[in-house]
Amino acid sequence: MLEIRNLTKVYRTAEVETQALAGVSFDVAAGEFVAIMGPSGCGKSSLLNILGFLDTPCGGSYRLLDQDVAALSDAALARLRGEHVGFVFQSFNLVDDLTVAENVEVSLLYRKGAAARRGRVMEVLEQTGMAHRADHRPQQLSGGQQQRVAIARALASDPDIILADEPTGNLDSANGEAVLELLKAASRSG
Repeated sequence: MLEIRNLTKVYRTAEVETQALAGVSFDVAAGEFVAIMGPSGCGKSSLLNILGFLDTPCGGSYRLLDQDVAALSDAALARLRGEHVGFVFQSFNLVDDLTVAENVEVSLLYRKGAAARRGRVMEVLEQTGMAHRADHRPQQLSGGQQQRVAIARALASDPDIILADEPTGNLDSANGEAVLELLKAASRSG
């Protein structure tokens, strides 16, 4: 499903050059649950941003679903991202002007009719323990609750791949374990 070969990423400023990725290679098959671990600043977020088409590598190759990502236009990348990739950002990236349900529904806007979207939104909010907060705004939630909404948004479109940057970072141990079980279940059903 995902093939990475010799991926490199270098960030440059006038004063310094930082190598975030140096020849990273790996494969991920459909249904696999993979964790990328390492100390702060080792390139985990850079790698996830490249895998989610939010950034581009300096070198190497990336294939997703047998497609060479470098050969795709911006429109094709957007379509591939929208149809196959779910994100859980470290900073949540929830829209303050939208309710919890609307934040989750954003990931479905181009894929399902309104009634189907609402049903799926409530389903994933139930799974993440956030259905009772569906009409709240993100700023009315704790950090852990915002994290669970971000996870619900990623799960809503039933993507082929979920990229999660520290998905349990703001959760207590019980909720962290529940979230990991949801992500594992999503990988088994995909």
